[in-house]
Amino acid sequence: MLSLGQFHTRTHTCDTNVHMTPVSNNKSKGLYGNILRLLPYILALLLWAVLALRGQIFLKKVEDLSLFLFDWLYFREYIQIPGGLLGVAGSFLTQFLYLPWLGSILWVLLLLITYQLTVRVLRIPEQYRALAIIPAALLVIGNMSLGYGVFIMREQDHFFAPLLGYLAALIPISGIYRVEKVWGKMILLAIWTAVGFPLFGTFALIGTLSAACTAFTATDMLRKNRIGLFLTGVALIILIPVIIYNFYTSYRLADSWHLGLPSISEDVWTHAIRAPFQLALLFIPVMTIASRWLKESGKTLTLQTAVFVISVASVWGFWFKDENFRTELAMSEAVDRFDWQKVIDIYQKTVDSHTESDAKAYAARSKALSGVKSQEELTEILGIYDKRFFEPTRTMILYRDLALLKMNRALDEAFTMKDGGRMQKSRTQIPMALQSGKQLYLQYGLVNMSYRWCLEDVIEHNWSYSTIKYMAMHSVIMQESDFARKYLNKLEKTVFYRQWAKEQGKLAADSVLMASNEPYKSILPYMCFENRMTNDLVKSETFLMRHFSEPEPPHPSPEYDRAGLLWAMRMQDIPSFWQHLYSYLQTNNVRELPRSVQEAALLYSSLEKKSTDLPLSKAVRDSYNAFNQYVNANPVRDIRESAYPFSRKFGNTFFYFYYFIRDLQTY
Repeated sequence: MLSLGQFHTRTHTCDTNVHMTPVSNNKSKGLYGNILRLLPYILALLLWAVLALRGQIFLKKVEDLSLFLFDWLYFREYIQIPGGLLGVAGSFLTQFLYLPWLGSILWVLLLLITYQLTVRVLRIPEQYRALAIIPAALLVIGNMSLGYGVFIMREQDHFFAPLLGYLAALIPISGIYRVEKVWGKMILLAIWTAVGFPLFGTFALIGTLSAACTAFTATDMLRKNRIGLFLTGVALIILIPVIIYNFYTSYRLADSWHLGLPSISEDVWTHAIRAPFQLALLFIPVMTIASRWLKESGKTLTLQTAVFVISVASVWGFWFKDENFRTELAMSEAVDRFDWQKVIDIYQKTVDSHTESDAKAYAARSKALSGVKSQEELTEILGIYDKRFFEPTRTMILYRDLALLKMNRALDEAFTMKDGGRMQKSRTQIPMALQSGKQLYLQYGLVNMSYRWCLEDVIEHNWSYSTIKYMAMHSVIMQESDFARKYLNKLEKTVFYRQWAKEQGKLAADSVLMASNEPYKSILPYMCFENRMTNDLVKSETFLMRHFSEPEPPHPSPEYDRAGLLWAMRMQDIPSFWQHLYSYLQTNNVRELPRSVQEAALLYSSLEKKSTDLPLSKAVRDSYNAFNQYVNANPVRDIRESAYPFSRKFGNTFFYFYYFIRDLQTY
């Protein structure tokens, strides 16, 4: 038998052994749980860092295509349709993307608020709080997957407005939990829907539906009351928009149930762009119902981890990461600042960053092509490897050539740089005229065409800082002071463009001062032709090529003839080249022909089997002979196959451009 002391000793030992493992596990789970609770804030900080460092040029473009004015007429235009308050608030916050670090802080903070309120308002249990990251992730995807779609948004409030709308949809849910009587809940829903729909559009209706869904989670309501509350919510969603429609004249009744959602000018984009925002809204009623059945489980940490991993992976997977798109935006921003050297630096940096990857792609392709004899197999393999090689878009090339022309370096350097015509990584090709037309046309002196595309932009996508700036510059350069004042007055009602507007106002009042300041002093020399309005068929590059191929104006400037010769060389048309060359020699004080011009002259003389009396350097003749020898030693069976090895030896010559840069598609 055991003594009493022995019994207590053994019992104590037994208890210690029994409880050691659970205590250790609890500590482990507690630590892991704390990490998961902190994870949303860590992810928010990471998101801000990515936006501020890598996404700033996209944020700047979103801001550039938006508009907020401290003006009653501006506010009244927005509230002419339900959901207008979201548009005003979204545009107000979007203006701070002018400073990407600041705008991204505001956006990320709102995402954190979204996460916290989703947990509290929808009453998600602590052990399932990771589910609240899903709508935040969807809102991020909605904006950062946009890509080229940013150019066809009807309103640029989409960056903040859906996020604010999501928060608004949570309001009636929070309120309905505070009302005990069923009739009180019904009255609350009616008041919210009648007031909320004009302010928040579709988001208010989602709030009504979600609040009505709380009937399924109530444990102290009669079945008939639950059904009554839910049907009341559904009826309000249908009837209130129909009733309120009679007080508006600026939208269709069929649009009532998606007012406030991003609006696109291209139908093919609509569903894909709206889907993330619609899914985020769908999360609210679904989680309102599901939160009641979420029970304590030993696997909740695993579930939360999986939710975080899938959400982060989805954001990264849908994030539009096309480098050419990012380069186009960066070059466009530099063009807006007339920083021509920056335009070239951005382009060359992108090209240089692919030197090593292109070499690896060529080695892999060469290995795959070894032993291939049939043309069909050759074409198939070349097609597979084609996208592994870097190739710039036509928009990048046009920005680059424009910058070189402005610095009088185009005829020396344009054909020494990498060329090509990679199509946009986009659902449908966004026309160059819509993306960059107003910039290119203004800088080439086609100011009326620039103004025309500003008007098109206003009609299709509403006013923006960008369109107002270019319309103002058009008016300044055309000395239309009244129109200039009209546009500059708008910009004086903004936060970040007031100073610019004041400076332009001085130039608008003094034509001599205007002619001596950028960008006008570099635009005026191109305006030596008879000003006219024609149709570019939405293809800026083709239009510019046609413009400079037309008969010379009576008194061309040296800048105009330099551009004409560059475009003639781009056309690869021999008669046009000789015509523009002789005009160029007449207006420009040429001591020595640019190397690319010498190469074109030598090549075209050879192709025409004629001699030329133009002074050609020995280096150019030697380079041409070396090119011909290399061609004889390395027969070309497919241009795509031979382009890379030829580019490594002759990629900085016009010879390479003429034979290998062909069949480019503009858009």
